[in-house]
Amino acid sequence: MSAPFEISRIAAHAAWPMGEWLGFSGEADGESAVYKLAFSEEHIGNPMIRALHGGVIAAFLEFAMQADLAARLEAGAPISTATMAIDYLASSRAEDMRARVRVMRLGRRIAFLEATGWQADEAQPVATGRASLRIG
Repeated sequence: MSAPFEISRIAAHAAWPMGEWLGFSGEADGESAVYKLAFSEEHIGNPMIRALHGGVIAAFLEFAMQADLAARLEAGAPISTATMAIDYLASSRAEDMRARVRVMRLGRRIAFLEATGWQADEAQPVATGRASLRIG
């Protein structure tokens, strides 16, 4: 069921309505990718502190994990989120966010992934997420 990492599948994922709203994109980085949430004023949660909404951050990390898994499976393999957990580690700013995804385990019917999102410095993450995604 697993296939070589295919970056073009990330672009197809980004074209979905949620991907467009998030300003989602991904760039190849060896055998994986770095994902991007393009900042938009619609992503602000609290206008007083100009921080990204926590739900936007969670949606971005979940979408990155789904896109990363899609890039590793046969084209068209259905994926759905079974569980998801987010830890917010620092306040965000009104700017782009990036993320890396790590596949913890890829089985025949379920995959376990984690994502780390940052803004200015990858060594200072804003949030981390873990998900189990159903395949098929």
